[in-house]
Amino acid sequence: MKKFFALLKVSVKSMLLTSTSAQGSSRKKAATGLGAMALIAFLGLYLSGFYSFMLMEVLAPVHMEVLVFIFMGMGALIGGLLFTTFAVKGVVFGGKDNDLLLSMPVSSTMLMASRVSAIYLENLLFSIFVLGPAGAVCAFLTQSGVGHSLMFWVRLLIAVFALPLLDTALSVLFGALVAFLSARVSRGALGQNIVMAVYMVAVFWFAFNVNGMLEELAANAAGIKDSLSWAAPMLWMAEGIMGDWGLLLAFAACCVVPFALVVFGLGKVYRQAVTAFAARSARNDYKLSAQSASGQKKALLMKEAKRFFGTPMYFWNSGIGLMMLVAMGVAAIVMQKDIQMFLGLMEGIPLMPLAALMMGLCLSMCAIAAPSISLEGRYLWILRAAPVGEKDLLWIKTGFELLLSVPSTVVAGVCISLAIQLPLWESVLLVAVMLLFSVCHAAFGMLVGLAFPKLDSVNETVVLKQSLAVCLGMFVPMGVLGVCSLLYWLGGMVAGWAALAFPIALLAVCTAVCVSVLATRGPAMLRAL
Repeated sequence: MKKFFALLKVSVKSMLLTSTSAQGSSRKKAATGLGAMALIAFLGLYLSGFYSFMLMEVLAPVHMEVLVFIFMGMGALIGGLLFTTFAVKGVVFGGKDNDLLLSMPVSSTMLMASRVSAIYLENLLFSIFVLGPAGAVCAFLTQSGVGHSLMFWVRLLIAVFALPLLDTALSVLFGALVAFLSARVSRGALGQNIVMAVYMVAVFWFAFNVNGMLEELAANAAGIKDSLSWAAPMLWMAEGIMGDWGLLLAFAACCVVPFALVVFGLGKVYRQAVTAFAARSARNDYKLSAQSASGQKKALLMKEAKRFFGTPMYFWNSGIGLMMLVAMGVAAIVMQKDIQMFLGLMEGIPLMPLAALMMGLCLSMCAIAAPSISLEGRYLWILRAAPVGEKDLLWIKTGFELLLSVPSTVVAGVCISLAIQLPLWESVLLVAVMLLFSVCHAAFGMLVGLAFPKLDSVNETVVLKQSLAVCLGMFVPMGVLGVCSLLYWLGGMVAGWAALAFPIALLAVCTAVCVSVLATRGPAMLRAL
């Protein structure tokens, strides 16, 4: 067991932190890893706390609290898959220390178990902060006494620890599929993009169906429960938490058995799988090709585009905000009548600021510039050696995000303006303000990428999922949107013109500061790396 825990410690560090052989203090790396875990915990706590309370208010009066745990269990399962499926490819099958660890006097099954256990710990964290708040809300709002006994919390604890086992087994299987497609398909990125596209379609399908279910809860809670027979493990878990020990044990077995089969089954072929994936990756990485772009700046811009569209982790994590932005605009046009009917029931709501807030949230998730420097990794010196100045390099990377965000913003702004029938001046103002926000977001993202680089990462997963630059590049702009909303409210108490002038002035100041600092200090920050 001593060897296992030593390997587990290494695997956890591989997942949460950067490698320890490069730049950066251990405190900074630990803070980054802990920050990523804090983000996962916050998301779980927020989603579970909000939706559990909303569901329980509807279900407690009809004594159907069991549905809360079914939905929260599904949320924990899907959320865990979203967090860890693509991390498995890098942590389990693509760790750069695999060659070293496989040469040690430990079995490949034990090494596989340590890698998978690291994934389990991350899923466990999310499970705790999803099912835990659901149990607390149940105990607080229940009208049938459920949640007021010690055994309820014992059963809930068993479910909390069992569910991540099933989550981890599915994550490892899907991650192995992604690694297999990357190794077998001539274009590895194409294979990963296909898997991710199918996965995202399934997630959105489930999300839309859950929304439909929620609308019928008050009238037909029992019927909805019966319609979820396809999710038998979640039903067993929920009924077990509510008091059925037999179904709880069945759920635990349903989680433990797949986990054990994955560990021991893949553990037998772990060495062969890692060797095959690494060999295929090496052949692809060093394939030479002609440079078709003409001109230094065009070549660098094409390099940024090739990395973005050719790296599935980068494309789906950093581009999802723009996809949502365009999809929101198209959906607004398609559902124009329904939207206008809904808005008619909500008289007095300022439509243009509301549209700007929704567009801003989507743009905030477009973290393209923030990880750009870190994704260069230890090969940053090659880019630095190019016959292009530091300032040009930074503006090319910043401009690439704008090259994608500006058209998406214009399309979404025009579509939303037409759908909600904004006056012409408000439509123009909406697009202009969102373009200003796009420039601010790109410049700020490049600044935090320079200030908090992660050049020693194991793979792109660590950069995009666990780097401080990406977190700041997403959540600080969201915070600015929150401040703008506050200024809009305060300005409305002063005068009608001030409601718009205050938040626009804040965005203008933030944009000017970010662009100015990037232009003056950016080259020196790049040279310091």
